[in-house]
Amino acid sequence: MRIRSGMKRRSALHLMLAIAVSGTAAAQRPAWQVTPSHWNVSTPEAQGMDPAILEEAFREAASWDYILSLLIVKNGYLVGERYYNGCRADALVPVYSAAKSVTSALVGIAISEGFIDGIDQPIRDFFPEAPSFAQNPEKGRITIRHLLTMQAGIEEESRISNAMKRSPDMTAAILAAPLRFTPGSGFLYSTHGSHLLSVIIARATGKNTVYYAREKLFRPLGIQSLRWVSDQNGYTFGGAGLSLTARDMARFGYLYLKKGSYDGRQIVPAAWVDQSVKNHRDYTEPWREMREVGYGFHWWTGRFDEHRMFFASGFGGQWIVVVPDLDLVIVAAMNAAMERNWENMSSFIPVMYRLILPAAGG
Repeated sequence: MRIRSGMKRRSALHLMLAIAVSGTAAAQRPAWQVTPSHWNVSTPEAQGMDPAILEEAFREAASWDYILSLLIVKNGYLVGERYYNGCRADALVPVYSAAKSVTSALVGIAISEGFIDGIDQPIRDFFPEAPSFAQNPEKGRITIRHLLTMQAGIEEESRISNAMKRSPDMTAAILAAPLRFTPGSGFLYSTHGSHLLSVIIARATGKNTVYYAREKLFRPLGIQSLRWVSDQNGYTFGGAGLSLTARDMARFGYLYLKKGSYDGRQIVPAAWVDQSVKNHRDYTEPWREMREVGYGFHWWTGRFDEHRMFFASGFGGQWIVVVPDLDLVIVAAMNAAMERNWENMSSFIPVMYRLILPAAGG
């Protein structure tokens, strides 16, 4: 496995400052953990939800031949959980681009630990062997912030994307791709940019991203069962390739609802969570009933009427939706089908809007 040794650790002063900035105030012990694989369960009524409306949401979901699971967490309690089309609670489901939100969390942790200077550090610092930065000064301006907010501008047209995947060195191929625009001046959704973040995590910490994630994120959350694949050179895919159970998808969403705190421990810096779920770039159009769609640090943002939310979203209909003012986490996993990717994904939006949010008092 070709992982470079960790970059030189920052000074102790830098580390202390990073931790201070991140915030260390721990929330009260959450109600939701019983064992690593289970949640505390409650009736919808006990958590102020309308059971009839919630049941209607489950019934509508059951009519789709592509849905695998639907979970509702209210006030830290699992109030509804259904599995469909042969899926089970212990099944590992590909989350596709929802993995980007996990990679973002790991970037924030690596910054707080002093491995990365900050979001405005140029990515060229992590790729001294790449000739493209000297050949194209515009590329030399790409920062970690640009990758997190999809504003790096690295071309991801399908022909070039397929060539990257076939390359014996995917990282080098991504760095050699042309720029669509000056970094910071536009928005171009890029899974390859997310992969560069994973490579940066590995090179900065000296640990492959999946191992760093197990140590710093998954194990502290009690997430034991997962799969995260790597590229040809052993680098964990930063923008996809992760499989989790639906319950653990909800666990990750609930961590962000609680500003990165779990069981008295600040796993993800609170300041990082705040910045991650803030809109840093407006999207051009609404998503059905969802308005003010935007993008943070590898998290989407939006609004249903007066309820603001943030969410991780994956190809074909993988959703981790957090609605802070309702203390609500919604998880849906679907069997992705290329020919109806957007149809599968968008079909869940009106169910959230018409049924799940009203059931939760929204």
